[in-house]
Amino acid sequence: MKYLLEKDLNAYTQERLLTESVADFKDAKDEFEDHRISEVKVLIAKYYNVTAIFSEVEPIRHPHLIKILTKMVGYDIKKRNAARKVTSDVEKDLEWAEKELDKMHRGIIKFDDLPPKVTDPSSPGTNASKMLYGNLKNENFYI
Repeated sequence: MKYLLEKDLNAYTQERLLTESVADFKDAKDEFEDHRISEVKVLIAKYYNVTAIFSEVEPIRHPHLIKILTKMVGYDIKKRNAARKVTSDVEKDLEWAEKELDKMHRGIIKFDDLPPKVTDPSSPGTNASKMLYGNLKNENFYI
């Protein structure tokens, strides 16, 4: 796994359940984590430098992102186990994680300890995207 550690998953899920759920496909944890990280990147890239956060060399392990990813990956792993039914608590955890990501995407939750998105000042979109204000009042009431 790239961002999460085994202890992160074990903090929210019993180790035996995790082991049994991926016993037939050892790379399942890595695959689920990769998919969920790509989803998180898309949602938080508006405000944060996702390249720095999810760096291969030295990722920035933020506690809130760890909790979100752990609940999402944990749900995927548990859902994979055909012998067990996913409980409503696990589904609520996934809903919570998705709501938190939505809040981060909308800018409702902002973290100062995560690196902000790097903006290119020479980009043509920076000036064009600013809102323009003007006075549209017509003093003489004619067109």
